Amino acid sequence: MNLMKSSSRFLKKNGGTILAVAASVGVIATAIETGRATTKAKHLLAVDEALRTYNEDEQGIVEEPPTKKEIVQTCWKAYVPAVILGGSTIACILGSNALNKKQIASLTAGYMVLGKAYQEYRQKVIENFGIEKEAEIHDQIKEEKLPEVREKMEEEKLLCYEPISKRYFHATEIELTDAFYNANRYFALNGELSMNDFTSYLPGLDFTPEGDTLGWCAEYLTNEWEYYWIDFNYYKQTTDDGLEVYYVEAFQEPIKEFLDYDAMKRHLNYKGA
Repeated sequence: MNLMKSSSRFLKKNGGTILAVAASVGVIATAIETGRATTKAKHLLAVDEALRTYNEDEQGIVEEPPTKKEIVQTCWKAYVPAVILGGSTIACILGSNALNKKQIASLTAGYMVLGKAYQEYRQKVIENFGIEKEAEIHDQIKEEKLPEVREKMEEEKLLCYEPISKRYFHATEIELTDAFYNANRYFALNGELSMNDFTSYLPGLDFTPEGDTLGWCAEYLTNEWEYYWIDFNYYKQTTDDGLEVYYVEAFQEPIKEFLDYDAMKRHLNYKGA
């Protein structure tokens, strides 16, 4: 089962590239096979011509030269492999184009949502602190006047907790934000993201067997959240014994068997509940 799912994910992720390579090979193979077919066709026509010459010289039977239809009937079988290869090559080209369009559309949608969230964030800053303060903050970032803050974010290790797999790890704020960005970039490019894919961007966390069955897919977020972006976040919690821990989780919870998500089935189950 895991092998099948891993193969499915690999094909889904690299399908466009595989089809493009197959199409390139198919073009060359079609050209070679067409040359072979032409040689076979010439040989068949030469045999027919030799037979007519023999009948005329030895048997006295005079035959009319073959018509175009008769030539096609004689030679068409020689071109069957070339036609099959050519058709397969065209199918690979069309399939690769379709997959690339889907990936580009997913990536574009993700960046559009990110841009919208950024604009909303700036608007909230203006509402709470005023347009002058927002402009001052923007200029500071633009001119890279916050090196001390970034250095602190890069150096200070936080004790973090991932509640799905119930594991602790240490990471800086920069590592967390980079993990959130890279996970969403992967999601935008591939249309799906497993928990193992997500935790692979977090330092110190290995894969788990359950991590391949839990995750997010584009259909799930579109139908149930109307999002194209997984809203990862981290927030501080204090345990009963005073330990400060940063919980790392997503606003949209991962679902089981996300690669087999069925929107209609989920809708019916929800109504039945």
